[in-house]
Amino acid sequence: MGTTRYRYRLVNIDPKANNHGAWNSPIKLGSFQDLSTTFVGGVPHSVWGNPYNPQQYSPEVSALVVEQVWDELHRRSRRTSVGFTQKGDQPWYNEGGPFLLVRIDTGIPQSGVIGSGTYYNVAGNRRYVGGFMPPTNTDWGGWASTPLAFTGASNALLPDVAPYFDRAWRSAKPKLEMSSLYVFLREIGDTVPMLETSAKALALQYNSHVRTLRLGNVFANTDNFVPYIKQFGASLSSRNMRPRELAEHFINHEFGWAPFVGDIVSFCKTYLDASDLIKKISDENGKWVRRSVGVTKDESDVVVTDVTCPLSSSSYAVPCFPVGFPADFFTMPPSYRITEKTTLSIHAAGKFRFYRPEFDITLPDYSSAFNKIRRAIKLYGLEVNPYHIWQATPWTWLIDWVTNLGSYIQRMSDSLEDQVAAQYFYITAHKRIVRTLTVRLPFANGLKVLNFERSFTSKQRVSADSPYGFRVSWDSLSPERLAILGALGITRHNSGRGF
Repeated sequence: MGTTRYRYRLVNIDPKANNHGAWNSPIKLGSFQDLSTTFVGGVPHSVWGNPYNPQQYSPEVSALVVEQVWDELHRRSRRTSVGFTQKGDQPWYNEGGPFLLVRIDTGIPQSGVIGSGTYYNVAGNRRYVGGFMPPTNTDWGGWASTPLAFTGASNALLPDVAPYFDRAWRSAKPKLEMSSLYVFLREIGDTVPMLETSAKALALQYNSHVRTLRLGNVFANTDNFVPYIKQFGASLSSRNMRPRELAEHFINHEFGWAPFVGDIVSFCKTYLDASDLIKKISDENGKWVRRSVGVTKDESDVVVTDVTCPLSSSSYAVPCFPVGFPADFFTMPPSYRITEKTTLSIHAAGKFRFYRPEFDITLPDYSSAFNKIRRAIKLYGLEVNPYHIWQATPWTWLIDWVTNLGSYIQRMSDSLEDQVAAQYFYITAHKRIVRTLTVRLPFANGLKVLNFERSFTSKQRVSADSPYGFRVSWDSLSPERLAILGALGITRHNSGRGF
């Protein structure tokens, strides 16, 4: 276990933007000018008058970017870095272990102003020379209205990685069993009830379908062919499936046909690739194997706000200007939209080791008929073990739906029978939320589009509780499992990253 360390980094507004004042000192945006006519030697000249009505704003947040990191120092690592460190700090080590990065970008430009230029009114006798300010906290709404409140190590925007613990372990650990024939054969008797349920669904679909029958031509003696059609059966809108029927068909699909077809497919693939699979398992047997897999990836886009300013003859209130902007500068009302994009990506990585005697190519009886049968039994999932019995027991799927008992039994079977253990194992979650505010300003001299972004980014790495995964602590390990770890050379003090 390394030494825990906290680091942070701040990015502030350029001191020149507010004349080297405090963080909330006013920042100048621009001012207006009117066109006037003067006479020089009797000749008229158009000139822009003195600036008036100066615009400014005061930032509502004290930093542009806040980045914090909680990590560990690993003294035995050879790879060092001085990034994010202050003078005199110890270098940190790029090794695994608990890690958390939280970054907030408030979306304020470092210069304090965006979109600087010259903008004219429709008549061309007035102009605005300057730029625009970032939206206020109230304009952003939601979490973005108080962005600096989400910079802590346990803020509400951090993803909950606990629901992915078991899935990550199952996905990353070495896989010796490629099919589940034992469970498939035990549940083969459920095929007839599954067929009956599916037949009910097909009958309901058939009876609900509108069927037509051509009875003849009503105007047979005319040149116009107008068939007389009669409809039979109820329309789908008049025959609704009851909640009980809906639940029955859902369960039949999710826990009946889907696993049934999946077992057949996995059996066929295992049969075709059996030689390569056995060779691969034999090559990895008794050796440390590194695994890195993707666990889940999710992305969503939503429109938070979409506003078009109401028609006005005086001024428009837009999020990028401190007061109402004169209406005669626009050819149509301004508009703005707020969208939010959320991405979540979770990966798992670990260094595993397993041992099965029948896959040990160094043993003299590796090629014996007995060991060939044992390898086939393991590969096709014909072993009788606690996890297979659990899977084949009726209604255990319902318990697994709401608890982690099945995953615990599987990990226990893996560790005792296959001697699967990890020198290190962790999952890494990347989450990013970007709220974008887009302002459309249809000025008389052209459309001006301003984009502002306020974002939350986190990277979180969580280590397993022991070499047998999450929710299995060292103190809860049985003597048999401790003996397996001892044979693999893993102890509580040298188990490495995070344990």
